[in-house]
Formats: sequence, C-alpha cells, structure tokens
Amino acid sequence: MRRLVVLFFLLPIWVHGGCQSKQDADTPRVAVAAFSPKASAPPKATYPRNFNNTASMTAFYERSAVLEEEHPEIRKASDFIANPFLPVADPSLQQYLAQIKTRCALMKDPITNTHNARYIDTLFQLSFDSSMVELYYPMYTKRFLLSFADIKSANLPLKNGIKVGTTRHELLQKLQNYKLFIKEDKNMVEVCDFERNSWLRFQLSKGKVSSIQYEGYVD
Repeated sequence: MRRLVVLFFLLPIWVHGGCQSKQDADTPRVAVAAFSPKASAPPKATYPRNFNNTASMTAFYERSAVLEEEHPEIRKASDFIANPFLPVADPSLQQYLAQIKTRCALMKDPITNTHNARYIDTLFQLSFDSSMVELYYPMYTKRFLLSFADIKSANLPLKNGIKVGTTRHELLQKLQNYKLFIKEDKNMVEVCDFERNSWLRFQLSKGKVSSIQYEGYVD
C-alpha cells in the first residue's frame, strides 16, 4: 500500500516538470539571425614617393602594336593629352571662355603660318587670376589648338576634375585612368603620351597641386 502512495504523489511532479520544457503559447518566438561578418573595405591605394610608371607604360605600348584608332585606351590617352581642359574634340573659343569660372581678358595677335607665308594665323591669349591659356588658330584649318597654358587658379579645372588644390593622391589616382607616362620628381609630376609631343606638369606644394603647366604640339 505504501508503494502505491509514493507513485501517486510522484506522478504530478513528473508531469509538471515536463510542461515547463515546452514553450507557452503566449511566449514570442525569437528568430536567431545568421551571423555574417561585415566585409572589410578594400585598402586605400598608396603611391610611393617619386612615383614613376614609365617602365610599365613602355611595356604596354610595346604590347599594343596597333594603330591608335584600333585601341580605345590609346585613343583615350591621346585625346586627353591633346586637350585636357575640354571634353569635345573640336572646341570653340566660346567653350574655352565658358570653361573658365571667372572673368578673363582676351587678346589676339596675327602670326605668319610657318608652312605657308600667304596664310596669316591668329594667336589668342586668355588671361585670368595670374593664369594664361594660349590658343593657336591656323587659317587653313580654322580650328582652335591648345598650344600652352600656365594655370595658377582653381577657376580652370581639367575635364577630369583635376585643378589647383587637388591632393597628390587624387592627382595620381585620376591620371592613372589614362595610359599616360607619369613621372614624379620631388614636387613635380610630369605627364606625357607615347609620342611625347604634348606635356602636362603639375607643381605640388604641401601635398596639393599649386600650378598646372601645359605644352601642346602645334604644327
């Protein structure tokens, strides 16, 4: 008889303990989110002092033994160095004036054509903020050719956004979008194309562009 009594009292305790292991209907279910670590940002490119890519560019042009017109990267580099200020192939004088973000003075001088003395060409000079842009206008082509520029103001940016005040890092980063020869010597970054007919020179001061010089090929 004692044995039956013990089992009678133990049974409710066992049932009650089993109910606690189940989740009540009123208990909200919490979804366990899968853990996914955040992707780390790619390391920022750094450029060594006196950056020089001339060896890699020489190798690129030797591998690309094709005409400019057949290679888009070579054509892109050639178009940029031919006129780094305006995105159009045949800019007008009005487009140059519109690109300058401040008032400028315009002067023009007649000049005898070097190939044919019967032609009188025109040399245009745009002056602003102690800066100057020189355009050569041959009579027989009637096209404005960029021959020289000396920029000391942020009021004339290049068409890719480089301007006076641009940091050294941004300068090198943007220049490498073109297959151009880039050579840095202390505070000067010099850029040219494969033909070495046109040049861009960036003077740096305290890690930023302080002036931009351009020499173009005009025949």
